[in-house]
Amino acid sequence: MDNEDILKKAQQEKNDEREEHIKVKAFHIGWVSVSVVMLFLIIFRIIFNEPTSDIIMILAAQSAAVSFYQYFNMRDKKGYLITGILSIVAVLLSAAALLSQNGVY
Repeated sequence: MDNEDILKKAQQEKNDEREEHIKVKAFHIGWVSVSVVMLFLIIFRIIFNEPTSDIIMILAAQSAAVSFYQYFNMRDKKGYLITGILSIVAVLLSAAALLSQNGVY
């Protein structure tokens, strides 16, 4: 294959590396932004003596999903597995606290 054939074949593929990179970066920026807002809300609620278990549960669920996805794609990194398990524990504890606060449990 010469260079023109390789270029034509690459252009026919629908996978654009630049677009994928931008998507990944956008999701990363979005995740960091949401995390900062959630941390602000947690601090704000603590100052005014309001429960924070619902926000912590959302943050922990997101962290668990990210950690397990990274672990399943990079099995040699056991830290992701540990983080995912700890995040699931945080979700369960937050759910129990939320149910307790609302008189269900």
